[in-house]
Amino acid sequence: MKINIQKQKIQLLVFLSISLLFLCSLILYLYFTNTEDLILKKNMTYNFRETVHTKDLIEKLNGKLLINSLVDTNTVGKRKVQISYYNHYGFIENKYALVEIKDVTPPTVVVNSTYFAEKGNQYNLLDKIFCADDYDDNITCQITGDYDFNKVGKYPLKIVATDKSNNVTSKSFSLVVSEKKDTSIKGDSQPLTRTNFKDIYKKYKNKKTLIGLDLSKWQEDVDFDKIKTEGVDFLMIKIGGQSKKSGKIEIDPKFTHNIEEALKKDMKVGVYFYSHATSTNEAKKQAEWVAKNLKEYHISLPVAFDWENWSQYTSYHLSFHTLNQIANAFFAPLETRGYQTMLYSSKYYLDTVWYKEEYNTWLAHYTTDSKNKEEYNLWQICNDGKIEGINTLVDIDIMYLNEK
Repeated sequence: MKINIQKQKIQLLVFLSISLLFLCSLILYLYFTNTEDLILKKNMTYNFRETVHTKDLIEKLNGKLLINSLVDTNTVGKRKVQISYYNHYGFIENKYALVEIKDVTPPTVVVNSTYFAEKGNQYNLLDKIFCADDYDDNITCQITGDYDFNKVGKYPLKIVATDKSNNVTSKSFSLVVSEKKDTSIKGDSQPLTRTNFKDIYKKYKNKKTLIGLDLSKWQEDVDFDKIKTEGVDFLMIKIGGQSKKSGKIEIDPKFTHNIEEALKKDMKVGVYFYSHATSTNEAKKQAEWVAKNLKEYHISLPVAFDWENWSQYTSYHLSFHTLNQIANAFFAPLETRGYQTMLYSSKYYLDTVWYKEEYNTWLAHYTTDSKNKEEYNLWQICNDGKIEGINTLVDIDIMYLNEK
């Protein structure tokens, strides 16, 4: 009797072991052979800098996405993207999607309808034309058509820009070569404009704004008591910059005096740096220089990156993407040290070149139309300002206190 009971126990144990093994095998089989929980889309082509998430790659999911991460579209080419998800059994699975990022945007070309030259005075027409690309650093910019600087006439020409993805932009323009002008005859000079600081203060000052100035050596000797009495709320002071491409960094001759006097008067202060940087390494070195020269001062406003060499931009061979990387390389060391940062630019280039949604922005736009200026942090409204305490013209700025 005892033998039969023992035998039954062994048989039951064997049965349970076999059943457990079968169940585990079934689970593993279903786990590793299930390919229908996630079906990817057939079209995996996206544009450079297009906003794409992992969920956008999925045609059908019988389960739950683990993380809906952002797909990197900042580099043209093919890459694998990992998609992690819970299958319908509740297990985590990974699948890889092969996506392709393409540059489909044609180069940007800014060209005048007509260029003028006096007979015998030659120059490089390409130096007068803004020709650049969103992604390609070294696009081909060619002028087609014949012209002769030594022969009077009007020459119809065309600029053709082609990037490595074979996107093309072409625009027509003319070169007019004329006889030399008689410089002894003086024409009527245009009247100089002036913008009174008090008028700007009266029109734009409210609970959500501060009115200020930006200063450099060009404002010479500033009477800080007077400008504060006039109502100046803040100052953006030039700390230094480069005089030319690949030039050495020089401190603004008035920086030390301006910042020390402004801080003595308890004024809100930020600084700006004028850059010709052509690489991220150069931008980092410039930021380190700024940090070194700022360490003795406590500023409450941002450090602004002022890169505005647009008349020479074609010769720099920088894509818009590379230029934005240069700006970020300048900002990173400063932000690590606790400084706020800001990008300075005119409206056209903020809209065309810069990734303005990624930065605090200082807009240079000389108009009295304040529509939509609140989307920027700072608005340089004019460069012909007049105020008691400064004998020269000065830029006037409006700061918006609301967050972007």
